[in-house]
Parts: sequence; C-alpha cells; structure tokens
Amino acid sequence: MPSSVSTPADRAPAHREAAAGIVAEIAERLADPGRVAQAAGAPDNLMRYPGDPQPVWDPLLLSDGHPGVSLLFSELAVRTPRSRGRAHAHLSAALGSGIRLLPQSLFGGMVALAFAGQAAATGFGGYAGMLSGLDRHITVQARERARADLHRVHAGEPVGAWDRYDVLGGTAGIGRYLLARYESAAEPEARQAAGDALTEVLESLVAVATADEVTRHGIRLPAWWITDGLEHGLAEHLNIGLAHGVCGPLALLSVAWRAGFRVARQDEAIERIMALLSRWRTTDGAGPHWPHLVTPACLKGEEPPGRGRDSWCYGAAGTARAVHLAGVALDRADWRADAHAAVRGALAAARDELVCDSALCHGWAGLLQIVLRMAHDSPDQDYRADADALAARVVDRFDAGAPFGYRYRHTLAPRDLDRPGFLEGAAGIALALHTYATGAAPATSWDSALLLN
Repeated sequence: MPSSVSTPADRAPAHREAAAGIVAEIAERLADPGRVAQAAGAPDNLMRYPGDPQPVWDPLLLSDGHPGVSLLFSELAVRTPRSRGRAHAHLSAALGSGIRLLPQSLFGGMVALAFAGQAAATGFGGYAGMLSGLDRHITVQARERARADLHRVHAGEPVGAWDRYDVLGGTAGIGRYLLARYESAAEPEARQAAGDALTEVLESLVAVATADEVTRHGIRLPAWWITDGLEHGLAEHLNIGLAHGVCGPLALLSVAWRAGFRVARQDEAIERIMALLSRWRTTDGAGPHWPHLVTPACLKGEEPPGRGRDSWCYGAAGTARAVHLAGVALDRADWRADAHAAVRGALAAARDELVCDSALCHGWAGLLQIVLRMAHDSPDQDYRADADALAARVVDRFDAGAPFGYRYRHTLAPRDLDRPGFLEGAAGIALALHTYATGAAPATSWDSALLLN
C-alpha cells in the first residue's frame, strides 16, 4: 500500500473478512502451548542488547508468554466456545512454569497471570480460586510499592525510575488490574482487598502529580523526573509516553474517576498532568503532538521538542488516547477535541520508515486499536476510513511462511524475530484485527492492559 493511511470505503467489507481470516489462522498457529514455546524459544530468536542477549519468550510474561497468548483465546471464546480450552491450556502452561514472586508488574509475574485469568473469567467464567490466591500476594505488594512511592514524594525526591509508576512495570499497570478486580470480583473480601490496594496506588500517583517541583542540577523539575535505570545513552528526563511516562498514570486516574473510584485530589492530579502536557504540546503541519522525552536540554531551550514515531508506547497517538480519557472523565470538550486532532495528525504523519512493524506496542496494530477505541467512545467522529486503512496495512503484512504469521524487526535482533505474544507479537496483532473484524469493543477489555479503556 502507499504510505498514506487512506483506502476506498468500498474495500472495507473485504478488509474485515480478510482480518477475520487472519485471526482464525493465527489462532490455529498459537493453539498448542508446547509448540508455541518451542518455536518462540529457538536459540537465535533473541534480542542482542549490549552485553546481554535475551530470548524474546518467557512463559510468565504478558508481553511474550503464555498469559499474553491466552488473552487472544479468552476474547475469541466469547463467540467461539472451543477457544476456552486453548485459553485454559496457555494459562495452565504459565502456572506450570512456576510463579516468580518478584518483580511484579502487569506484564510479568503474578499480576500478568492474574490479568490473563481475569480476562478468561470475564470471557467465559471460572478462575475464582486462582485469582483469589494470586490477589493475596498482589494486593500486599501493590500497597508496599505505593507506600514507598509516597514516602519518596514526601521526602521531596523525584519519582526516579519509570518502572515505579508506569504501565509496563509500575503501579499504573498494577492499578488497572486492581480496578478490574474491584469492579468484577464476586467475593466481598476480594473486592475489598482490591479496593484498598487501589486506593493506595491512586493516592501515591496523586501525590506525585500534585507535588511541588524538585531542584536537581540547579534546575526546577517536575516530580515525575527520571534519574534511575537509564540505558542506551538516555539522559535524565520527563517521560511523556503512554507506556513509560506520565500518560499511564493520567489514563489510570481518568478511568478510575469515570468508574466512580476516587480519592482526594484525584481530579486535581488529572488537571496537573494535563497542564504538564499542555506545556510541552506543540503543533506541526499534521497537528498537535508531544515529545517522547523532555530532557534538560529541552528545558534549557537547547533542544526543541519534535515529533517522533507516533504509536501506542510513545508519541501523539498514545498520548492523545490518555488525553481523551481525561477529557471524558472530567467532561472537558477541549481536551477531547485536542485528542481527536492529535490522533488524526498521528495518522497523517505515519509512514513505513517510522512505523516498521505490525504489533501493538509501536506498530500498526496499536494505531488501529487506538482508532477503534476513539471511534467507539466518540460516535460523532468518523474514523471508518482510518480504521479500514490501518487494518489493510496489517492484513497486507501477514506472512504465511512465518511460524506465527508475522515477524518482528528490530535493530538489536540478529534476524527478524518470531514473537507469538501480546505486546509485540502475533496474539496482540490478532486481537486488534478481531476488534476491527467484529466491529465491537473487546468483550474481555484486553486492551485495558494498554490503558486504552
């Protein structure tokens, strides 16, 4: 297809049929947990980080493991009961790999397994015992992490590391699981435990959002400033992405507010994060956008922020979705309008040189799911042509010769990788295509793992 994300409207039914066919094909290829693990665990199927080659597959990850693959089958099971056994097989394989207590995050360990179990329970029932057992550990650890963050803020320190608060590794992601459990748990004790832990998580995020600026290197900086765990030459910074930045907490605070789960100053925290985003919002020929990172050089005016790759994890598309959730929560039409303009700008600026894979994290499927969610929440906005064009891109990149139908390209990989999982693999791509093909919002809310809803 050409680089423009547009397609004739009369091709839409064909795209939906093709998308459904690819979903079915991927599901067949991912059905057997043993075969999936064997293909994904091939010795050369790894990322070559400097000095630390790492396999892409870990059986207990939501990103690249059995829990992530099970999300696809839990969603499919709502319409296709035979998928229940496949979801259960992947959950069982995850359990059989052994539970690791630390570190816990939405995308790894007990929380990853619990999120996948929660999706299965939503899709076709069961798993109450497993979830209750996992929650006894998850809620305790979530409260301990939130208290540590609160102590750090009260001591006048910056948050320090993004994996303390973000979606993938931090309390924003764990908080989204806790909100799901609070809303769905049938047992009063489980609901109460999830609610108590979520309260402390939200209070810790509110504290960071409403804290005074901190002084570091003679510069006044927001409390969200990142100083620790920096890799690959990154400078200290304020992170604005949805995956690792302030937009993760913004999205969680907003969806919790909309669900009626509120703590003191939560609305103020949303407004303070939005003010921070407004400070760094710029506009180019495509539309409004935000930088991925704000570095000391940006603060000093030495490095003007520009538009980078627009995707779920970083860039205008993911940030705009968080802004839209905030606009819905606090009924701010101006925020919602800005979000729509930013999404359309991201689509106008998207091209193959920047968006180089089909996956959810920073690929075309992630843009597709964002557009589908924006359309679902805003029936007055017509995103049909955009969704058709994005789906066509993903459909056209299906590779029948790849074990899972798609391959993942990265500069740190010795070859194009075979990834079956959720965040950067075939299961996540299939989930976005399934949303598109059915024309309905996800029944299991699987994309709450991305803080998209």
